[in-house]
Amino acid sequence: MSAMATNPESIKVVPPPWTCHYEAYVGAFYVSAKSGLPRDIAYETLEASSAKTAEAGVWKGGMVMIQLLRYNSTPVGPYDEMILMPGNFEVPGGHGSHTRITRIYVSQRDTTFNGRKHWNIPKHIARFKYTGDFSSPPFTVQLFPEDPAIETPIFTASLQHLAFWTPTFPFSSNVLKWLWIPNSVVQPPLPEGEPKEVLCGTNAWYKVTASIYSPKAKLVWMDLKQQGKEARGEDKNWWPGIKRWHVGLWLQNTQMDLGDPEVLSM
Repeated sequence: MSAMATNPESIKVVPPPWTCHYEAYVGAFYVSAKSGLPRDIAYETLEASSAKTAEAGVWKGGMVMIQLLRYNSTPVGPYDEMILMPGNFEVPGGHGSHTRITRIYVSQRDTTFNGRKHWNIPKHIARFKYTGDFSSPPFTVQLFPEDPAIETPIFTASLQHLAFWTPTFPFSSNVLKWLWIPNSVVQPPLPEGEPKEVLCGTNAWYKVTASIYSPKAKLVWMDLKQQGKEARGEDKNWWPGIKRWHVGLWLQNTQMDLGDPEVLSM
């Protein structure tokens, strides 16, 4: 089955705060700054070619996080999402180093506009194709460009159970600070793209903090073996030099509360 990108006649604009309910899979791996940031993976073309991105601080490496989400309830309706957070970046103006979202795909336009406008989240539209059930691993998800004529996937991931039985446990973003993991991102201004009524640009730096809670989380395997033009290295594992298999976290019945961002002075 697939969740196709929509094409509404007008955009539904919903300012913060947002309360969203979803299911998600989160995978992570560590990379050193010495390895270099693969810009064609870290950014969509619009952001990769923008002067705003070039001026947004030096990449410091760190924990790369991949998130696959299926929202069943949001202020702009249900949609699917893939998020890349490739570690830490130096933030201009003496704000230190922070993690950020550099590449993100969603399956509808309302959330694309709102994410960019309200929080500097560089959302783009993609087609999500599933083999299997998102709520019942094993399954595979492939992302394709919005253009239905393009059949080469942008990204592929497969999820399966870590073992025949693994325990479940509650998860809260409040515990991240005890693990030295930030529950916020610092997002630079975004360039404007076409159509500009969807891919809007912004001018300020935002610090975005979300409150997340799942009553039922468990460990899973995330397989990053790729297909098509995004395949890299001998094992075709998406990010250069990483292994194919990674331990991930499955978050069920999750709620996220997202308020107004903090505007940073530069």
